[in-house]
Amino acid sequence: MRIITIDNGNSNPHVGIFQDEKKPIITPLINYKYLDNDFILISDVGLPLLVKPSADLKSLRLPTTFGFNFLGMPVHYANTLGDDRLICAYDTFKKMSGPSKTLIIDSGTFITMDLLDETGFLGGYIFPGVNLFLASYHKGSNLKNFEIKKDFSQIDYLPKTTEEAILGATDIYLVSILESLIKKNSPNKIVLTGGNCVFMKNKIENLNLSKAPLDMNPHLIHSALFEIAQTHFHPKVL
Repeated sequence: MRIITIDNGNSNPHVGIFQDEKKPIITPLINYKYLDNDFILISDVGLPLLVKPSADLKSLRLPTTFGFNFLGMPVHYANTLGDDRLICAYDTFKKMSGPSKTLIIDSGTFITMDLLDETGFLGGYIFPGVNLFLASYHKGSNLKNFEIKKDFSQIDYLPKTTEEAILGATDIYLVSILESLIKKNSPNKIVLTGGNCVFMKNKIENLNLSKAPLDMNPHLIHSALFEIAQTHFHPKVL
């Protein structure tokens, strides 16, 4: 049996194919070929899928007076919380030991920043991702559609070209949200995931924003879904 984890996000849905417990194959959803004995778990915040999950994770959200409970993790948030944020938070929560505060930064189409401690999921923010932020310039005028540049840094002089003005503003945007959330919450640990997590890690380190350890896992959603499958549904990987 294979364990199949599907990240049906806001763009570029991906599949994790676990044929052993350590090295999943990550591939675009369009490349996935279903096998009869596949055990499938889905983080579903995107468009409707033809593939059906072997277990519905949304049914495991049990209402409480303060929000809901997910597999033993208290969630101080409305039931509108997306699967992706919830699943990454749960995986992080179950690995915590003792009083601590963890900030999860998932940088993809959107940048989500969520806080949790030993009492559960506390809440968080949703910001436009870097490419979405850059694309807004093209949608609002006749400016060309710029793409993220992994090496751009805050321009320490007044921009002299349109490209510098946009990329410089994008960098200030990133620095502002990172500084605001990290300084406001003083996390004991920062977990980074998503397609742009390496870029965000470099940004935090270069700006010396936090002394908290940085834990980077680009495919946290897949490893988290795999752990949920193993722990709560017990399929055997063959």
